[in-house]
Amino acid sequence: MSRAQQNRNQPGNRRRRRRDWEAAPSVRRPAQFYGDESRRVVYVAAEGERTERDYVTLLNSAYGEREKFFLKFSETRKGLRPTEVVALVLASASAPEDEKWALFDRDALDNRDQDIPEAMRDAAKHGVQVALSHPSFELWLLLHFQQFTGQEGGISDTVVQRLRAHREAKGFEHYDTGSGDQGKGITEEQGRTLTDPDKQREKTAVRNARKLVGMCAHGGCSGRGVDHSAIPGPRTETYEQWTRRSGHAENCDPLKRDPSSDVWRLLVRLGIVEDETRSG
Repeated sequence: MSRAQQNRNQPGNRRRRRRDWEAAPSVRRPAQFYGDESRRVVYVAAEGERTERDYVTLLNSAYGEREKFFLKFSETRKGLRPTEVVALVLASASAPEDEKWALFDRDALDNRDQDIPEAMRDAAKHGVQVALSHPSFELWLLLHFQQFTGQEGGISDTVVQRLRAHREAKGFEHYDTGSGDQGKGITEEQGRTLTDPDKQREKTAVRNARKLVGMCAHGGCSGRGVDHSAIPGPRTETYEQWTRRSGHAENCDPLKRDPSSDVWRLLVRLGIVEDETRSG
């Protein structure tokens, strides 16, 4: 056997090729998937133009073929408000019954406390699932490595610092520091860290995020027995019914879900991770 063949057969090299998400087809060219009727298309919009986009690309390449889905990300610009994210995914979908997700943060620095409740009601009215992260999407990344229960009031500095400092968060050491090309976004190394099949960090993240639902300050929220089915269509559920899909009580103020991240629901919905509260 040649040295090249030996190198290709090394376990680490095999994993790298399988998880080399940047080599996967880009979300900017989704037409190739529409001919594959076995894959369901899910429309996604987010306020961020880098990290959330890169994370959606990562999910497509790492799990899309296995779980038969394709996330069609709506190209955006930095600084969309939550109501604009909901409007964007509605405009991007092909039909009212298409599955749609809006990803946005609390982010107290952006003064969006009045906009978020309106966005949540718009989403419920039109059959859009929401993955709200409080304080920021970076909390979801951190939950792959550790639990985090500190109330940050919508400020993500501590979350990002923990992410950079965690010894298992390979590649995140300079995340969003402006050092070299280490701004926001997810690099190839970071993508491999998040999806390493030996570590199963996705399960850790889902477990940690689900526990945060039960720890919500409201006191009536629970991450157990959450409904992960698709919304049957627009205008078919009340706001209270729609809210319970997140595990939060129907009168739980989203601005007080500190800390929390609903991105875990997207992974369960896509089949990437099984909801342990419904297994067995």
